[in-house]
Amino acid sequence: MSTEKKLINIELDVLLEKFAELTKRVHQLDLERISMEVEIDFESNEAEQAEISRHVKRISVLQDRLEEKQHQTRDEIHELSHRLAEVHGEDEGHEEEEAHSEAEALEEEIHHLRQEIEDLREAGKLDRAEQLQHRAEELMEHLAKQEHRRRGGRGEREELRQHFEHLQAERREARAHLEELIVALKRVEGDGEEAKAKRHRLEDRAAEVKAHLNELNKQLEELEATHRERREEKE
Repeated sequence: MSTEKKLINIELDVLLEKFAELTKRVHQLDLERISMEVEIDFESNEAEQAEISRHVKRISVLQDRLEEKQHQTRDEIHELSHRLAEVHGEDEGHEEEEAHSEAEALEEEIHHLRQEIEDLREAGKLDRAEQLQHRAEELMEHLAKQEHRRRGGRGEREELRQHFEHLQAERREARAHLEELIVALKRVEGDGEEAKAKRHRLEDRAAEVKAHLNELNKQLEELEATHRERREEKE
């Protein structure tokens, strides 16, 4: 994995944690605000009502600002995710450039060999010309094989890139869903049968999402390892 990819992944992890904390805090404030609004309805003392109302207003302002920061963080996560996909594509583009440069060097060498072969034949040095002819044929065969691999690899790399991006998007959705389930679990109140049943359903679903998230992480790591191994083989 390139240094830039590592840095982007670190930033993404930090932003995802930040987004999770913001989401939790926004929901907590929402519950506090609802609770206080109920208190106002049942409070007969006007001074107490005014104090609670001021507190509700403060909570609303804080909640609005946190939601704004939450949206901003979500946008940053999306931008970094796109950047990560771009870097992944740039790495492949760099490999393509290297292969193209090597092909150009081979073509140049073949061109010079052909000129030298022609000069040798005109000079009557047929044995030496024959040797260089074999060398030129070997280079042309190597160039043809390289082009074949490059064309085949291009389609395979594109397929891997699309699969990588799909897994990343699926992982983002799974993380967001898991955070929603965690928040929902914290909002379940009481120890009655209905509350217990709801809590149990949410816990089961959260466990399923966690398992799915672990599987996605594993697949992404395997793709990264495969990509890294292929680059090392080429080097």
